[in-house]
Amino acid sequence: MSTPLAIDISAAVSFDNKVAGHDGVLQDPTGAVVIKPATGYEIEFYESLAVHPSFASICPKFYGVLELSEQGIITDSSGEVHRTKDTERAIVLENVTAGFSRPSVIDIKLGRQLWDERASLEKRKRLDDVAANTTSGSLSMRIAGMKTWDQNKDDYVVYDKNYGRSFDSETVREGIDAFVVTALGTDRRKEVMQRLIAGIAQIAEVLEKEESRMYSASILAVYETDLRAFDEAVTEERERPENSPEDEDEIEGEFEEFVSESVEIDGQIVEQFSMSATGDIVLDEEETDNEKPACRVKLIDFAHATWTPGEGKDRNALAGVYNLKRLFEELLFAL
Repeated sequence: MSTPLAIDISAAVSFDNKVAGHDGVLQDPTGAVVIKPATGYEIEFYESLAVHPSFASICPKFYGVLELSEQGIITDSSGEVHRTKDTERAIVLENVTAGFSRPSVIDIKLGRQLWDERASLEKRKRLDDVAANTTSGSLSMRIAGMKTWDQNKDDYVVYDKNYGRSFDSETVREGIDAFVVTALGTDRRKEVMQRLIAGIAQIAEVLEKEESRMYSASILAVYETDLRAFDEAVTEERERPENSPEDEDEIEGEFEEFVSESVEIDGQIVEQFSMSATGDIVLDEEETDNEKPACRVKLIDFAHATWTPGEGKDRNALAGVYNLKRLFEELLFAL
């Protein structure tokens, strides 16, 4: 058994690689995990993955739950107050961008219907309007946000939600194409797209077999934009044994005891997360190894997800998965 490694949650900082969704996501100092405020529904869904191993394989690893304080308030350095709405707990997840030198990241929102049965009529109408005026309605998928590394500027180019909403079914391929930057060169772009397609295909394969419903879930795709790091990752991947146990991670610690605590996080006073008695998460050493990833594709955001035995596959989400796969295949074919 590998040596356990302690992750100090009290020293958490803001998560820099978030491209869509709500604020308040943190990461530990090592970058191994992210801490995301979550509703009871999302926590319940993540906990249920223990009996859905195939589905769990396409999601970020779930490490446990942290309690939130009563206030559930974050006050930033400007004095602005951010509330955690109806959440009283946070989930601790694998950081999908961990291990990358210069990760480029895209969040693809899935589904034509974006609301679940708990949504108010006002929210349903608002989300239906979004779908009707974006590719959510026509393709069951939409670019919710992305960031790409610009090697000439030595900085990130960030695309917010309005970027994805500017495309229709005829032009969205341009938006997807911009994600895999031309600075990689043709051969590397092909390598990236092949891996993205394979990851998306794996998600589709699982969703074809599982009976669930997900509304406003996303595909999160990440690839390495640093050229040297990308080449090293591809070489390492090809030399890796086919049956490598790298994904057989084991949790060495649990979140058993919680205490309320205010901490300063990245210049902000946080009265939100309660820590374990030690303030640590203990992971197996294999989970923080030196693996250099070239690409990762995961399914995320399950605040509106549930299992629906006997009701068949999730056609709403699957339509978006297949359209995204098709778009990358068309781009690959055109190279």
